Amino acid sequence: MHEKEPGVAKSLCIAAVITGVLMLFILVIILAFSAGRGNSESLYDKDDPILELDVDTFGPAIYGSKKAHFVEFYSSWCGACIGYAPTFKKFAKQLEKWTPIVQVTVVNCADDKNMPLCREHSVNSYPSLRYFKYNSATKDDGMKYSGDKYDINKLAHDIAGLAQADAQKQNPESWPTFLPLSDASTLEDVFKSLGTTPYLAVIVQDSPSVIAWSNLINYYGNNGLKVAYVGQKHQIASKFFSDEGVHALLFSNGNAEPMWKSSSPIEKWMDVQEKIEELIGDKIAAKSPTIQPMNAAPVIAAPSNPLNNQYEVQLVDLKSAMSYMLYKEIPRREEIRDEPLAALKQWMHTLKKYAPGTTPMRRLFFRLDEWVQLRSVVTANEWLAQVDEIQQSLGNPLPKEITWMACAGSKPNLRGYTCGLWTLAHSITVEAYKQEKHNTAFKPVIDVLEPFRAFIFHFLSCSECAQNFTKEAEKNQLHLVTRAEDVYAWLWRVHNFVNKRLSGSLTDDPSFKKQQFPPKSLCPDCYDLNGEIDEAKALPFVFKYYSNIKTDPSETLPGYKVVEYKEGKTQSAGQRHLNPKFQIHAGKVDQLEANEKVKNVLDASPQRTWQDIDGYDNIPEGSRSHYYFIWLSLIGVALIVVYCKYRKNRSKFWKTFYYQNDFKL
Repeated sequence: MHEKEPGVAKSLCIAAVITGVLMLFILVIILAFSAGRGNSESLYDKDDPILELDVDTFGPAIYGSKKAHFVEFYSSWCGACIGYAPTFKKFAKQLEKWTPIVQVTVVNCADDKNMPLCREHSVNSYPSLRYFKYNSATKDDGMKYSGDKYDINKLAHDIAGLAQADAQKQNPESWPTFLPLSDASTLEDVFKSLGTTPYLAVIVQDSPSVIAWSNLINYYGNNGLKVAYVGQKHQIASKFFSDEGVHALLFSNGNAEPMWKSSSPIEKWMDVQEKIEELIGDKIAAKSPTIQPMNAAPVIAAPSNPLNNQYEVQLVDLKSAMSYMLYKEIPRREEIRDEPLAALKQWMHTLKKYAPGTTPMRRLFFRLDEWVQLRSVVTANEWLAQVDEIQQSLGNPLPKEITWMACAGSKPNLRGYTCGLWTLAHSITVEAYKQEKHNTAFKPVIDVLEPFRAFIFHFLSCSECAQNFTKEAEKNQLHLVTRAEDVYAWLWRVHNFVNKRLSGSLTDDPSFKKQQFPPKSLCPDCYDLNGEIDEAKALPFVFKYYSNIKTDPSETLPGYKVVEYKEGKTQSAGQRHLNPKFQIHAGKVDQLEANEKVKNVLDASPQRTWQDIDGYDNIPEGSRSHYYFIWLSLIGVALIVVYCKYRKNRSKFWKTFYYQNDFKL
């Protein structure tokens, strides 16, 4: 029995190792999947006739495709994108039958894995619309759409025009010809060409015939209806219409009298489709094309946190806002130059002086400011490499993984970065007032507020949000801010105006409604008898609120508790103070950086003299490091041998004790 036990133990050990390896493998897969999806949530679902692509599926789907793609690059947290999503869904539904010719497509740039793709396509703001032609080969084949994206009728007409131009240049075999009927064609000629197709629609429109082209795409491949078009001077048009404008006719095959004739000029392509569907929709019904999703990964829901308090300034939110800003928002474009670079320099200089957070966090911006001020052009790769280098030299004060606490929304795409950015800006204005309230040379607009406005205008990826903030700045007379205390009061007023405007919109989190700050539940004394905010009482509250940065409880705190015991009873307890480098706003960053430079200079050229100890000077200088290494290696080997002997002897003792005694331990 005893002789078999070592074998059993060995088998158990092997099983334990295999189990551990399998668990590690599963964990790696889960982490890789989670990292790929990020905390982003798509604004579109499987019921929408929209193809959602990512960095892995974009190339295979777009390049070399025998159809065109109309792509929306969006960010799931962007307020403008959230507001635009219902419009784009409606637009995609109207173009559902266009899928064999033009595929409506989206890419979520808020997903971390898609950032390189969006940067490659120079997507500087969201939502950004691009038309990729038939058989696109590279990113340069994507044409940016600059028309009114909210006018979905005009949007469809423009896409039809792009598809027609595409067809004329490339002549795709699987596309309609987009050519009008010849001037000599008669109704009888057209009927003969229909074959067994039971219905004919004729649209009268001079070039550019966008309404005709739209319906041509919509019904292309339908065996029950053929769409043709003629100019206004064509004999068919002259026979049925005397006035100018776009008109339409619907015939049954072989019958020269139309089933329907438009009584007034047509302005929308959908007007023709709606009439056709009303009259013969059940007779020409064709199954809508099925869109096969290229990425069917499930959406990761936001973790619910019932203890979350939105009315706190949390260090973790500030860290996440800074990290997202540095790693995602700023390097969205491949190159930063001219006005955007000037705005970036101003903002980094402001952060250098007034950024909230621990000393390593503020030293990060100090070094970034010194670096960027000397640049005339900054590429995305250079920026990311510099941020990483400074981060590593300071012990990575900012996290790569974004985590929201007070700024967490009920969904991953709500609140988050925009909340964190507002919190960061308020904290900066409060810190600026603390430092500069007695400085007569302090200029609130030049030193703080204008750099923030310019940064938002050039680098906030939600383009409409950025433009709206500039409008709010003009409306609230940013240029008239002169007093030091107004540096935080002005931003507080503007934020309340924005909250009032956006309250109840699609960007409003149903669990954290936008309201005036501070709310009555937080500061009842900040309101007068009429229920209006009393600025005289609210401003001191705002100042105190954004001064109180709470240390992130999601991380292990560097402070620790010391308890002394005697005979099993507590004698005393105390809390050790945090290391100054971890405290909020601790130390003078400029002095620390100056000391660091002096230290680096000394370390770069050490002046040392070696003393002769037992002939040590006789060793060549280049061999001294090897001399140290050899002795340390010998000491290490000796320690390992001693430890192994100790383990072996202890093992023998317990085996003897176990097997040769009458009792077992």
